[in-house]
Amino acid sequence: MKYIYQKPLPTQTVRLIEQLELHSILLVEWEYALLIRLGYPQVPNSDLIFLVPDEQLDTVEKLAADIGYHGADHEMLPPVYPSEECNRSLRYRIQRPGKTCSRVVLLPLSWTGVSPDEVVRVSAAENDLPCSVSTLPVSVACTAFVRIASREERGSKVRNGAIASLCHVIAYHFFDTSYEGDYYEIPPDDQPLSEKEVLEMANAVDNLKGWEMREGEEWIRSGIIKAMTGATSYHALPCKSD
Repeated sequence: MKYIYQKPLPTQTVRLIEQLELHSILLVEWEYALLIRLGYPQVPNSDLIFLVPDEQLDTVEKLAADIGYHGADHEMLPPVYPSEECNRSLRYRIQRPGKTCSRVVLLPLSWTGVSPDEVVRVSAAENDLPCSVSTLPVSVACTAFVRIASREERGSKVRNGAIASLCHVIAYHFFDTSYEGDYYEIPPDDQPLSEKEVLEMANAVDNLKGWEMREGEEWIRSGIIKAMTGATSYHALPCKSD
């Protein structure tokens, strides 16, 4: 099993997510948990960030209040993750005895443009939480990152976070990022790709060309391919003011 979350989780966190499970709240991985699931190496932590169907957010807020949890403002819980800038998020501060606090953040699924029928349930063998969890296929995740980035002004925290997530997933999901020795030597920009890298790139392009896109969103796929192949920069993807 690939461990996504730091153990043990705070008792208060477990109590909250067990209530969400009892009331059939759909929880979809986002932020660091999704990146780990898609291959980007990160150290697990005890923060939980989920996407939730919009119509279930009011139920989530009520369930949390019923067990004594109330949303934290930015002063009480300064944002750490770019998605916490979403003004419709529910954010809960979980105090850990003798340790720093952790957080549970729940975001409207519509903020990403993802629909419930695009998510996939994480199997019991791959789920290390005491509740049902869903995740996003790589194509759905990358498309969502670009949607978010395109709604934001260039240079904003949310846009930079979405583009960084896109870069991480593309690099670690489609390419061999392992290396020998104690450190990785970054090759110069003018160094030609190796035969192996050329093959990896061709396979990645073929994979992206096979993604099913919604009508009117084909530009997302072509934009990712152009950035991935070096024809342009990821930061050149469209933004709000374009």
